Amino acid sequence: MKGSLSYDEKCSCAKSTFGIYVSQSQDFEKLEKDYLVKTITNNGFSGILYVSSVLAGWAIVAGIIDSVLFPGIIVYAIFHGVVDYKVLTPPILFLLGNILAKLVYITYNLRGKVKLLDILIAALPYAGSAYLLRKFLVKDKLMRKAVTMYLTSRKNDVKKKILDMFSLNSQ
Repeated sequence: MKGSLSYDEKCSCAKSTFGIYVSQSQDFEKLEKDYLVKTITNNGFSGILYVSSVLAGWAIVAGIIDSVLFPGIIVYAIFHGVVDYKVLTPPILFLLGNILAKLVYITYNLRGKVKLLDILIAALPYAGSAYLLRKFLVKDKLMRKAVTMYLTSRKNDVKKKILDMFSLNSQ
């Protein structure tokens, strides 16, 4: 954890919301901040964190679609007494399209940073974000603490924006 940050590391960190959070946080000492910034910039962790957050949002949207699509098909099958390939095609196509789109997205954004097996596991429905975070946070306790604090901060920001939006609409 010694040595100051290079100009490139500072610039790279300034482009990352996670890097900005770490550099402005009062919870870390200077040496810890330097270590975290070096890890973020040199290991490409910022990209993994970004992709993981996109996959988390993706899982929410896919969950909403799944919660409408699958029950709708069940209701259709019950009322029409038909369960055939025409009825099952939309959810199967959605599932396969979702996995394929995730494979392309993850491969494009994390090329060279993660192994093929990690990409395949991260493309699975609902598991990608958690898998990537777990895979790259298990070994580094300081990074795990920083990411946990960052995600909590982001979650609170989103909650606040949603509450503000509803409070403006109710006035």
